[in-house]
Amino acid sequence: MKKFLLSSLLVLFVTIVSAQNFVAPQMGKMAIRLFDNTAKRTEIVLPQVKGYTLYKADLHVHTIYSDGDVTPRERVMEAWYDGLDIVAITDHLEKRTYEKFMLKALAPYSKDGSPFVYAHAGAGNKTNQDAPMLSNMNATVDEAIDWAEQKGYPIMVVRGSEIWREPSTIGEYNALFLKDVNAICDKDLFECFRRVKEQGGIIIHNHPGWRRPTMEKSEEQQRIYAEGWVDGIEVVNEAYLYPQMLRRCKEEKLFIAANTDTHHPTAQRWPQGCGMFRTMTFILAKEKSEKAIKEALLDRRTIGYCANNLIGEQRWLQEFFDAAVECRIIGEDAKTKADVYMLTNTCSVPFALRVGNAVQMLKPFQALRLTVSKKRAKPLTFVVENMWIVDEQHPKLTLRMDK
Repeated sequence: MKKFLLSSLLVLFVTIVSAQNFVAPQMGKMAIRLFDNTAKRTEIVLPQVKGYTLYKADLHVHTIYSDGDVTPRERVMEAWYDGLDIVAITDHLEKRTYEKFMLKALAPYSKDGSPFVYAHAGAGNKTNQDAPMLSNMNATVDEAIDWAEQKGYPIMVVRGSEIWREPSTIGEYNALFLKDVNAICDKDLFECFRRVKEQGGIIIHNHPGWRRPTMEKSEEQQRIYAEGWVDGIEVVNEAYLYPQMLRRCKEEKLFIAANTDTHHPTAQRWPQGCGMFRTMTFILAKEKSEKAIKEALLDRRTIGYCANNLIGEQRWLQEFFDAAVECRIIGEDAKTKADVYMLTNTCSVPFALRVGNAVQMLKPFQALRLTVSKKRAKPLTFVVENMWIVDEQHPKLTLRMDK
C-alpha cells in the first residue's frame, strides 16, 4: 500500500511539473524545461559621489593567448555577469605559455607541416631575448571588443598588455589604453615604456611585492619611478593587499588600483553567493569613455575593492561613506534619554563600524539602530574597520546627518 501511495504521488508530481514546463510540440518533438538556467548579471549598486559615477573596473586579466585558461570572449561575458563596467585585457607581452600548445595544434597548417618554434618576444627571461614576436597581440583584444559589440554587452574593453621583467628586481607593469600592442614590444624596458607613453597609454606597477624580499624600490625600480613612467600601483592583486604601497601612492601622487590578475574563470575564485564580489577598482568619472576614465585615473579618483574591504585615500572613502549611508535621529530612549539613530546603507558594500571596543555591521541595503548618549560629541564618528588608508590604518569617518 505504501509503495502504491508513493508511486501515485511521484506520478502526480511529474504530471504537475510536466504541465508547468510543457512546450507545445513542434514537428513531432516536445521539450521540457526542468529549471531556469538563464545567466543573470550580478548588480552592484554604488552611490553617486560628488557628481561622479563609480564605474567598476578590472584592469588586469589574462586569456589563453598568454597564460590564462579562458578566451577573450569569455572574459567579456564574465565581466558583464560579475557586474563590471570596464575590463582590460592585459595578456603578457613577452611570456605566452599557451602559445606552444596552440602552435603545436596548428602544425599541419605551417608550410612544411612541422610545428612553429615557440618563442618569447623581447623579454628579460631565460629564453632568447632577441626572439621575434609570433603573435598578433592586438587580435586578442580585438576579439574581446568585437564580441562585446556583437552580443551587445555594454562593457568597455581596454586594450592593454602586461610587460614582464625579472620579478625580484624590476617587476611587472600593465600598459593600458594602447593603440597598438605589438608596437610597444622591445627588449629594452625603457623603450617599451616610451612607446606606451607615445600612444597616450597609462602604466600600472603590478603586484609590487610579488617574488620580492622587500617592498623597498630596487635600483632598477628607482630609475623607473624617477623617469615618471608609473601612473598607478596595483595595491591589491587578487586577494593580496600591499598596505605599504598606499603611502607610496600618496607621496608620489599615483592612483590606487585593485585587480584580479585572473588567469582562471572568475567563478572559481568568486562564485556567486559567496558574500562578496570579485576584486575591482571603483573609478569615479563623469562618463564611461576612454577620455573620462583616463582623466579620472590620472586625477587619482579611485577606490580599491576586495572581499568587502575598501582601499583608498581618506577623502574619497569619506565621500563614499557620506553618499552611501543615511543617518537620522528617530527618537529618544525612554530609560536612558539617549538619542536613537537610524543608519541606512543604500549600497552593495557593507561597513564595519567600530564604536569604542564594539563593532557594528551595517549590511548592504539594511538599517542599523544605534543608541548614543547625548553627552557624546556630535556629529557621530566611527572607525570603519573594513576601510584601509596609509600605514595599515582604518579611517575615522564622520557621519553626515540627513534631515
